[in-house]
Amino acid sequence: LKAALFTTSTAAIVLSSSGALGVAAGVISTNNAAFSDLAVANNWNEITAEGVANGAPADGPQDNWAFTYGGDHTITADKVGRIITAINVAGTTPVGLNITQNTVVGSIMTGGNLLPVTITAGKSLTLNGTNAVAANHGFDAPADNYTGLGNITLGGVNAALIIQSATPAKITLAGNIYG
Repeated sequence: LKAALFTTSTAAIVLSSSGALGVAAGVISTNNAAFSDLAVANNWNEITAEGVANGAPADGPQDNWAFTYGGDHTITADKVGRIITAINVAGTTPVGLNITQNTVVGSIMTGGNLLPVTITAGKSLTLNGTNAVAANHGFDAPADNYTGLGNITLGGVNAALIIQSATPAKITLAGNIYG
């Protein structure tokens, strides 16, 4: 029985390893886009280790992926419970991130411009600060870093910003909260 459990555990680890093929777990926007967009819409591209689009259309960001704003775009977070490790807005003036389904984000990075966020009534943006990205997406994103988060608009009844970091004293919000 002990050997069988070991074999099963090892198989589970191998099957769950998303980095086994060396592919960066992330995408870059090429147009205004939604998390639910499929590759055929051509709103997302695969991202290189240098953080640029590689020209290969991709589906929108999946759980535990990072994404980069590839231009001055609006992104709609429309997948229920999506967990994003990090968002990079460096080099762009992002139009916004619209939260239309509950979404969790680890970090939001910038090179200067801030990402405005609108949270739809009854939905939430959770800043969990537990995930980080090493430079395989063209940027480093340490946990608990929200330097790229701009103004937050709570767009109706029960729209929520939730901070669930283990070290909340480290989180500084640069923008204002409206609503």
